[in-house]
Amino acid sequence: MTKKIVSTKLSVRETDNTITLGAASWDSNFRDRFSYDRLKILDQAINAWRSNPIARRLVELSTEFVIGDGFGFQTDNAQVEKVLTDFWNHPLNNLTEQLPEWADEAWRTGDLFILFSVDEGGMVYVRAIPSESITVIETAENDYRQELLYKRDPMDEKPWSAWLRGQDQRSFVLHFPLNRAVGASFGESDLAPVLYWLGLYRQWLEDRARLNYFRQMFSFVLQRPFTSQAEKEKYMRDFAAKLPKKSGGVLGLDPNETLVAMFPNLASHEAGADGLALKRMIATGAGIPLHYLAEPEESTRTTAEAAGTPTFKHFKNRQNYLKNALHSVLQTVLLLNHQSAADISITVPDITERDNSLLGLAVQRFVTAFAPIYNAKLVDEKEFIRLVYRFIAEIPPEKIGAFAPVNMRGGGGGGSKQPDEPDDPFKEKV
Repeated sequence: MTKKIVSTKLSVRETDNTITLGAASWDSNFRDRFSYDRLKILDQAINAWRSNPIARRLVELSTEFVIGDGFGFQTDNAQVEKVLTDFWNHPLNNLTEQLPEWADEAWRTGDLFILFSVDEGGMVYVRAIPSESITVIETAENDYRQELLYKRDPMDEKPWSAWLRGQDQRSFVLHFPLNRAVGASFGESDLAPVLYWLGLYRQWLEDRARLNYFRQMFSFVLQRPFTSQAEKEKYMRDFAAKLPKKSGGVLGLDPNETLVAMFPNLASHEAGADGLALKRMIATGAGIPLHYLAEPEESTRTTAEAAGTPTFKHFKNRQNYLKNALHSVLQTVLLLNHQSAADISITVPDITERDNSLLGLAVQRFVTAFAPIYNAKLVDEKEFIRLVYRFIAEIPPEKIGAFAPVNMRGGGGGGSKQPDEPDDPFKEKV
């Protein structure tokens, strides 16, 4: 009987409001993932970022690789270009300066909340909200991914509203979670897995510094026969007054006097290995090679390059996250300006300088290999050019063929304006 009811429900077309028709027990038994003390983690993360140089560097590394020389956008629609350029460069927006702040906030907290405000003239302004300002996210009863309200606390009577497309809103929030577990409303900080190990490493360094301080402490022990306690005390006072006050002084001893320096034996032969093990845990949790933490590794160049591959993929994923967030922001600005959704491409820098040399080598080899195929008329000019640009990975393949100028705007770099191409740029070379 139950199967028949579920089958009947699923025969109805799903919409945003009925996305969980097939989950018969959703309303009664569904719950969020077991929560953790999110505000405590956020507090620890911001304090670590402020006071721990390794935590600060981990966040900076991600932002430096992801942002590079800056993001930008390109579009072949003149009206769209004007709207987005005015929005991007407005003194109260200045996305070139805000993007690094957004990136730091996302890596540090796991969430990026962008507050939109629209004035009477239609100009859109955006600000990132500190993640700890939002403690509750209200969602649709049938779907945790359909967010409705963002509250400062459970009793907040004036929460921020989510973006409701098609409605006239003067203020709303877009939420971009990072490292979000299935069923959870909030993302999780990139620093969360390493906070404990950062604390251990800081404590280890403090203990080593304290240990070295006490290792430098010493006392003199004077051995000499005394006839009475009074004679001993008087002799010691006189002897202490004769000790050299400066380095290099000379102290003469009687044949029956022996002077020895006493210091604590606090050596620890495993200290270096312990510190390296802690750094390895931090590097593993952050997804970076150990030499990024100023710890040179004994390996060949090939091994070092292989170790860099997963790191660059990690940074590329973070770049795609910020790229998609920026794309959503720009598309929302267009809708608020009563512009239809346009074909916007977000331009991003290379993760490493090595990408350019590899792309150049790939194109060189491709042209050499495909020149005979092109000369034999097995592929036409348009397809040949499309494949070449595909290897260059600079212009989307669907834009190749008409050779229209590509308009580049925004974010402090992100690529340069491409010149108009001739009718057949490869004819002479082939």
